[in-house]
Amino acid sequence: MGDAVSTLLFQPPPPSKLKEHKIVWLKTRRGTKIPGFYISYRRQGGVENCRSLAASEIRDSGPTQGITILYSHANAEDLGSIYPWCKFLSKMLQVNLFAYDYSGYGMAYESGPPSEEHCYADIEAAYDFLRSTLKVPARNIVLYGRSLGSGPSCYLAVKSAQTPTDPETKEKTEPVGGLILHAPFMSVFRVVLETGCTLPGDKFPNIDLLPFVASPTILVHGTNDQIVPFNHSERLFEAINEKFRARPIYIEGMSHNNVHSQVRPLFCDRLAEYLEQHVWPSIEGGRQTSGLPKVTRRIAEAVDHELDYSEVERTHRSREVIGL
Repeated sequence: MGDAVSTLLFQPPPPSKLKEHKIVWLKTRRGTKIPGFYISYRRQGGVENCRSLAASEIRDSGPTQGITILYSHANAEDLGSIYPWCKFLSKMLQVNLFAYDYSGYGMAYESGPPSEEHCYADIEAAYDFLRSTLKVPARNIVLYGRSLGSGPSCYLAVKSAQTPTDPETKEKTEPVGGLILHAPFMSVFRVVLETGCTLPGDKFPNIDLLPFVASPTILVHGTNDQIVPFNHSERLFEAINEKFRARPIYIEGMSHNNVHSQVRPLFCDRLAEYLEQHVWPSIEGGRQTSGLPKVTRRIAEAVDHELDYSEVERTHRSREVIGL
């Protein structure tokens, strides 16, 4: 039953490619190798610099400064298809961003087939890269899981809250700085049928994990989502410990994969507000910039042709039919 569910659940698209020298290769505890990319955001002398870095450049870029989003993508996506969207988020939210592919996806296609267990090991490898290799403090890391990616993101958020000491250094650990769940589901089975409880063989039981998350959590969902019903976020919000609930972003008329141009300013402004209120205050040194215009105005004034917003739109629309 479990294998059948995985076969239906995971739908890797035809692999897309990125520039090889911009890829960071990670080895997971299950023995697979997965790719990732790192986008650095800096503002110096009034000039913004948002670009992907080669593996050899990352350590010298100051990765411990500011917020770093650890991005877990949806189904039917891979690193190549999400790159424009990730760069958009990095620039608009003024954050670093690290994204990775699941085993069996994209350039890790031959390391499949994908599975829930692989997804958990994959995000652990990405998180370990940020924490152990780049030395990014846990409080500076915000997990962002979109649809399928909400599963590994919830898992890691709980794990970071329940690991009191680092097994190698024996130092006290802390939860991640935040959790963003974009079009999340209660569990895979519940997308098709409300079972009332988590049944044997179900995958990614986010509804059972969220009560144990100890990081500020925000939900993003469109009321016109035809793939993961909107009420999943309403139920998930109730499961979050009240202490860690952030005001959710429920967008009227938005569908599952399309953060369309009309709502994008609201979407980014609300995420920036969440970071400002719940994540930045805990970061040593605080914000590296101040006095910047609201994201709404930044999007309206954007003239950086390196970031093609039409490509962001096209990427999300092209995946509309395929699911989680």
